[in-house]
Amino acid sequence: DGQSRTIRQFQFTDWPEQGVPKTGEGFIDFIGQVHKTKEQFGQDGPITVHCSAGVGRTGVFITLSIVLERMRYEGVVDLFQTVKTLRTQRPAMVQTEDQYQLCYRAALEYLGSFDHYAT
Repeated sequence: DGQSRTIRQFQFTDWPEQGVPKTGEGFIDFIGQVHKTKEQFGQDGPITVHCSAGVGRTGVFITLSIVLERMRYEGVVDLFQTVKTLRTQRPAMVQTEDQYQLCYRAALEYLGSFDHYAT
């Protein structure tokens, strides 16, 4: 169609080759930066997420994006249902127990940050 498009690419580099990050703080910051940049530039298109298999790290990013947004705007935390819904669209989202636990740890760390800023 001859139109030019600007694409912004982010890469999270603190994920170890094996396992998951020890805390969710850095990943939460990464997710926030991605969403902040999207809002800042007023982009209407989707955020595209990928990893090697498209389900593990990608699933963690999408799960936490949804859960953190729901926490912020609806006061709801339902990680189990979020992962279950994602798996109806793409089986194996959030591949390992460690990844699932990371989602819970990150959500708790995010909730804890509200206490930190409130005091």
